[in-house]
Amino acid sequence: MDDRLLDEVIACLPKERTQFCYFKDQYAVYLLKQYLSTATNSDIHGIKQSKLKKLLDKPLVKDTLKKSGNGRLEIAQLDSVWSTQTEHYVLTLGKWGHKKRYSWNQTSRPGANLVLQLNLSNQFDAMFNAVTGCHLNRLTTSAHPKSRKRMATLAWARLDMDFNTGEILIEEIQSDLIRDLEYTYKRALSTGSGNEMHFYWSRTSLDRNKVAAYCENVIAEQKKIWSEAMMTATLWFVQQELGFSKVYYHTFDTGKVMKKINGSAPPRSLYTDLPEKFCFETTKQAPQFIANDAKAKRRLKAANNPEWFLLAS
Repeated sequence: MDDRLLDEVIACLPKERTQFCYFKDQYAVYLLKQYLSTATNSDIHGIKQSKLKKLLDKPLVKDTLKKSGNGRLEIAQLDSVWSTQTEHYVLTLGKWGHKKRYSWNQTSRPGANLVLQLNLSNQFDAMFNAVTGCHLNRLTTSAHPKSRKRMATLAWARLDMDFNTGEILIEEIQSDLIRDLEYTYKRALSTGSGNEMHFYWSRTSLDRNKVAAYCENVIAEQKKIWSEAMMTATLWFVQQELGFSKVYYHTFDTGKVMKKINGSAPPRSLYTDLPEKFCFETTKQAPQFIANDAKAKRRLKAANNPEWFLLAS
C-alpha cells in the first residue's frame, strides 16, 4: 500500500501499549464469538451446519456447551472461557517494504506493508540478558520486521489492504525467534569447542548450560502456540481495530509466485494447516486490489491455477 496512507493508518491507531493474552485453542473461542456477533440466532445446531462446526470439538468449547441446556451458545458464555496456562504478549506496529524494492521485500504489489508484531513480555528479555548480556532481538536478523519498541519479538504478520474494496491480505506470518532459539540450543549442547563449559556467540563466551536451559524453556512454552497466537492477534486487529470483514491469506504455491520467493520457501504448514485450522476457505478470486494492480496482475498470470484463502464475516 502507499507509504503515506500507511503512515496515516498507524497515526490513527492507539499509541499506548496493547496487551494480548492467549491460551491454547483460544482461536476457537474468538472465531465463534465473531460468528455469533453477526448471526441471526445462536442455535448450536446452526453452528454445526456451518464451516465452524469443528471448533465445537475443542475441549474448552465442549465444556462450555455442557452448561448450555437450551441448545444455544451465547457470547457471554464464551467470554467466561479462560485457562490458567495463559501467555501474555504485547502488540506493536511497524512498516515493511518500499515501492521500488518490492521484489526483494516479498510483497505482492509495489508499496509497503503494515506489520503487526507479537512480542514476549519483558521477563523473557531480562532472562536472556542475564545469560548473554544482550537483548533477545539480537538473536534474530535485523533484515526482518521485528519490533523497534520491544526487545523480544516472537512473531509478526505483514498486511496489505485497501479501504476502498474493504479487503485485507495477510502477506505472511513468521517467527525467526523459534528457529534461532533451536539453532542456539543445538550449538549450546555441541561439544565441538575446546571449552566444555562455554561456547562463543556474538564474540562472547557463554555458559552452555544456562543458554541451553533458557532456549529449551522458551521453545517449550512458545513453539506449539506461536502461530495460533499470531493469527488470532492478526484477525482481532484487522477485524476489530481496522474494521475489515474480508481477510485474505496466501496459499503456499500462489504465495510463492506473488511474493517472488525463489529461494528457501517458508514452512508449508503456515500456508496449509494454519488457515484450515482457522476455517479459511479457498477461493479462485484474488483480492480486488491485487487483481487491479498492473505489476501484481503479471505475477498472478504466471501462477498455475492461483488460489487464495478467504475468511469473510
